[in-house]
Amino acid sequence: MGNGALWVALLTATTAVAASWVTSRGNAQAARVQARATAESEHLARKREARRTTHLDFIQQANDMGILYRRIPKYVEVADQEARLASLAQLRDRLRDSYGPFLRALAVVSLECRPGPIAAANAVHAASVEAYARLVAVEEDVREAEGFRRAVDAYLASVDAFVEAARQAEREI
Repeated sequence: MGNGALWVALLTATTAVAASWVTSRGNAQAARVQARATAESEHLARKREARRTTHLDFIQQANDMGILYRRIPKYVEVADQEARLASLAQLRDRLRDSYGPFLRALAVVSLECRPGPIAAANAVHAASVEAYARLVAVEEDVREAEGFRRAVDAYLASVDAFVEAARQAEREI
């Protein structure tokens, strides 16, 4: 083999090593980019699922309280004052018991969610406070029943508004 052949072999080997090195770096870079994209995608999916779970938990707690609020009008119409007051006090106590989980769900919404659902959840809370205050007024004077019914209607409307805000936030993600 002549001197020229040696140079051609050396040049070919060097070219092969350089091509291998460039390919290796390209593959490593592509793997890093793909890993980063996968991690970002998984993070987004976990975040979306956490928000969805938060929305559903708040809706569940708000609906539990709404069920109790909807039961109250039938007790307002009870003619016997003692029976009416006992029934209303029992339902008020059940509302108070369900208020703790409701507030916990509200706090989680405030931490985990976007501004739209947070504002809607705060409106549900405000409507709940108003409905509860109206319930106390009904216990003191049954003539306040109409104000209570309006407060419950406002509460239920605010829950519906939260559901819509949560649905909108899900679409935006």
